[in-house]
Amino acid sequence: MKHSVKYILLLVLLHFCNFISSQNRAQLDSILSLVKRSKDDTSKINYLNNLSRKIYSTNPDSSYLLSEQAFNLSKTQNWEKGKAKSAIWLGWCKFLAGDYVASLNHYRTALVSAEEIQDKTIISSALGSIGTVYHQQGDYTMALDYYFKALKLDEETNDKYGIGDRLGNIGGIYHYQNDYPKALDYYLRALKIAEELKDTYATARHLGNIGIVYYSQKNYAKALDYYLKAIKPFEDAGDQSSVGTLMGNIGGIYQSQKDYPKALDYCLKSLKIAEEMGDKNGIARQKGSIGAIYTAIQNYPEAEKYLFGALKLDKEIGATNEQMQTEVAMSELFTQTNRHADALDHYKNAMALKDTLFSQEKNKEITRKEMNYEFEKKESQTKAEQDKKDAVTKIAITSIVFGLVLVLIFSGFIFNRWRITKQQKRIIESQKEIVEDKQREILDSIRYAKRIQTSLLPSEKYIERKMNDLKK
Repeated sequence: MKHSVKYILLLVLLHFCNFISSQNRAQLDSILSLVKRSKDDTSKINYLNNLSRKIYSTNPDSSYLLSEQAFNLSKTQNWEKGKAKSAIWLGWCKFLAGDYVASLNHYRTALVSAEEIQDKTIISSALGSIGTVYHQQGDYTMALDYYFKALKLDEETNDKYGIGDRLGNIGGIYHYQNDYPKALDYYLRALKIAEELKDTYATARHLGNIGIVYYSQKNYAKALDYYLKAIKPFEDAGDQSSVGTLMGNIGGIYQSQKDYPKALDYCLKSLKIAEEMGDKNGIARQKGSIGAIYTAIQNYPEAEKYLFGALKLDKEIGATNEQMQTEVAMSELFTQTNRHADALDHYKNAMALKDTLFSQEKNKEITRKEMNYEFEKKESQTKAEQDKKDAVTKIAITSIVFGLVLVLIFSGFIFNRWRITKQQKRIIESQKEIVEDKQREILDSIRYAKRIQTSLLPSEKYIERKMNDLKK
């Protein structure tokens, strides 16, 4: 009953959301109808998660509640796959809200369930998501470690979508490390896969990332071109989070070109979207950008208000890279307003954060992660080739041995037949000898009997002579 009330409340809420298009509302109503009609089984869990994703951009809180229900229902049903998929979305909701501790906990829960059923696709997704949290926190070594683990699984399962995502994530690490050629290489490889798959959403994301690299290289015309190519697919998909990020990035281009009115316009639009979605990452990032713009146009009170707001959020959510940039912007603000002690303090804070993010040891560790991945990949390929050769050799040896066994069996059969034939021949010869001996005995007996008959019976002449004698 409790769950049914929640579904009805959500249905009413969705009907009264004016910013949802009639087409999207029809889709959502259809999913809600399926949720209400379904029993507490795997189908309902899937519908709940599907609905949760559909409404996130317009109602993140309700989205979280729906996936929480899906997760709890999965626990009741002992359905590990449902638990894993629900937990990943719960982690994403918390990630956007800037609650990285809760986000990591959800992702790790998903990883445990996925490993329980050995679902490599979900394991990879959980690993990649954990990497994203470390990425946002500025722990690039840990992030890269998780990204490469996920990439290895994606390659094992030939998951092209996963491979593209991981390549894009790894490109982001190198971008933050200011290794632009390597970042561009990974982004372009990811873009190629997305285009081959005709995945417009992923294509847009990679286009946006490539634009960021060109922006960092101060190639603003090319950066703007990529941003504009990327923004429309996000708008069509209703991905307000990505639209807001790109608007902020476009604002950054105008800010670098000292077109402050345009820069401020785009950054304020981006901030509004982030606030509507409860995206603390986006709020902190845009407040920092707006504060820097106000510093540039010498509106120092507004600059200070926005920069302090950004710094507070950066510390709250643990966004180390953004915090470093905000500290730099605050140092500039206080330098311009002749508050040199404060400027020095914020500059020192920025340098300390930079050392944390970009230390030589971390760069070496990141290089080692990639080298280990490449080494393991080549080793795996070499092993696969060797296994193939060994298999061929094994088949050849097996064939030879099998052939020899057949020859031996056939030879044994021939030898056995020869032995039996020889034995039969001996028996026949022996029997022949016996028969011949018997025949000889019989003949000898006959001859002997004949001799006896010859000796006992008088001859014809003898009888005739005796008969003549009697006549006299």
